[in-house]
Amino acid sequence: MSDSQKRISGALLLGAAFIAGALLIRSYKNPTPTTTNVAIVTQAPERTSIKTLDENNDGIPDWQEALLVTEALQITSTTSEYMEPETLTEQFALDFFQDMVRAENYGAFGDSPEQLVFDATDALAKEVVDELLTVDDIILSNDDSLEAQILYGELIATIIATYSQDDADNEAKILERALRIQDESELQQLDAIAEIYLHYLEDTKKVPVPPSLQKEHLNLLNSYQALAIDIQAMRNAFIDPMLTLLRMKRYQDDASGLYVSIVNIYNKIFDNGGSWDKNSIVFTLIDIDHEDH
Repeated sequence: MSDSQKRISGALLLGAAFIAGALLIRSYKNPTPTTTNVAIVTQAPERTSIKTLDENNDGIPDWQEALLVTEALQITSTTSEYMEPETLTEQFALDFFQDMVRAENYGAFGDSPEQLVFDATDALAKEVVDELLTVDDIILSNDDSLEAQILYGELIATIIATYSQDDADNEAKILERALRIQDESELQQLDAIAEIYLHYLEDTKKVPVPPSLQKEHLNLLNSYQALAIDIQAMRNAFIDPMLTLLRMKRYQDDASGLYVSIVNIYNKIFDNGGSWDKNSIVFTLIDIDHEDH
């Protein structure tokens, strides 16, 4: 049994123990009513003696001899050691069991099943709220000239071009294929894609940002961060399926957010009067008709 299976088994066993305890307490609180119909025995049943066997005639009945041992009793345990939950899936299972048992013990004063599901859903939603990067995480330049903005746009495009892999499969397709054929090894391809987004993030944080592009720059960084986390969650789909599902629910929004962030950066520079040579790396990144600006 793998460590992950042991942890899940531990969580389920602990939950089962809680439920068993709750049912036991409930049985004491609500004893089973006894019937008023009493059967009256008018005559004791005939008793017959059970013959005591002593095959070796040593004065010790055979049944008693069977209980006598000359070797130390060896006890082997097959139960796995309980391990603290490490994944969101395991922790959710444990927490939900505990909440169910508490509600059961409180009886009419406990939460309804509907309320338990609502609370659990609300708690899960908080698990996919990322800590956003702020102005403290970037290098804010003192130069807000048009030249500085044009240089900034070139640097952003260069970073993307440096790490992009045109022949790489889409991360969502990789996940879909791995789940369809139930092959965890397929997800190894996601390691390289997640690494690309982390490179985007770290290199872009080092780019001096013209003050007028501060908002657009932070949106870009937070899109990179969100997608890196999404892909890392996809990578662990067989280990922590609940987290993968939650991140996939926001993945499309994160991908769309990245596209919008990039377009907004270059639109703003164009609107401010910036332009690049038509052979610039910028135009290999984004499809904007520069002659209209």
